[in-house]
Amino acid sequence: MSEAMLRDLRLEETVEVARVGYRLALGVQWIDALTQLPVESPAGAAWLSDLEAIGTRPFVQRFEAHSQGRQAIRHAGRYLKLLDHTVAEGEPLGHAVRAFGSRDARLAAYAIGQDPRRYVPRRVAFTPVLASGMPPASIVNTRTAWLWPGAAYPVPSRSTGLRGRIRREVSPGVNATVPWARVIATRAGAGPANFATEAQIGWAHGDDRGEFLLVLGQGSVSGAAALPAAINLNVWVFLPPALPAFSAADPLASLPLENAGTDPLNDVLKGLAVPPTYAPQAVRSISLALGELRAMSDADLLFV
Repeated sequence: MSEAMLRDLRLEETVEVARVGYRLALGVQWIDALTQLPVESPAGAAWLSDLEAIGTRPFVQRFEAHSQGRQAIRHAGRYLKLLDHTVAEGEPLGHAVRAFGSRDARLAAYAIGQDPRRYVPRRVAFTPVLASGMPPASIVNTRTAWLWPGAAYPVPSRSTGLRGRIRREVSPGVNATVPWARVIATRAGAGPANFATEAQIGWAHGDDRGEFLLVLGQGSVSGAAALPAAINLNVWVFLPPALPAFSAADPLASLPLENAGTDPLNDVLKGLAVPPTYAPQAVRSISLALGELRAMSDADLLFV
């Protein structure tokens, strides 16, 4: 056989015999809230998203992973049939999605022991835009959602921020960690603490163990001729209601389901909006040195 007969086939020598196209039902790009870059996972790990329900109907399907933190569900197969039925019945269209980290992308569900804790899991309801009962052939159903640092997030050196573990007194002398809390830092003013008027400069999502990591961004210090040695903060903690109770067998079931609607990006998707059922707690005031990553004491984070 001659050498010429063994060369690679070139594109111009091929003939297209079929073309397969898929309509996007829902696409999400997960963004690191601190770096504003697409999420990255530790070697061998993955950030996963699972559709858990369409409206009131349970439906489990894993999103397909793509580059740059993008994940998607196609308008095809069992999903297409259920969506058609939901539209025909005039039922709610919200797509409840669980998103979480795993050391093994093959796992069927979230497992506490497999969570790398780089980012805190989220549970978001996305509502797709439909035209004549189906997703348009466009990017209208793509969303951008932020992820907030978990306990094992690789914090850059000389970062300014706070760590802590939030607990609640469940009975006299008995304390329990509070999963899925929210923490917001504001720049303290000269008068009494006032959440409504103070500038919000740091946010954190608590995890299943009650732990949070709040890192202040570049805008936390106002422009001045000389940087201050420290910044005065008010730390506001928001706790979820006691129900639904946390279950180690299904930890993400107690995560708040945040309704993001049809917007491509909003404060719910960014994780900046406190869930409406959460209750504010007593404020903690702190003077934090720039470049300091401080661990708050358990006593300062114990609430009744």
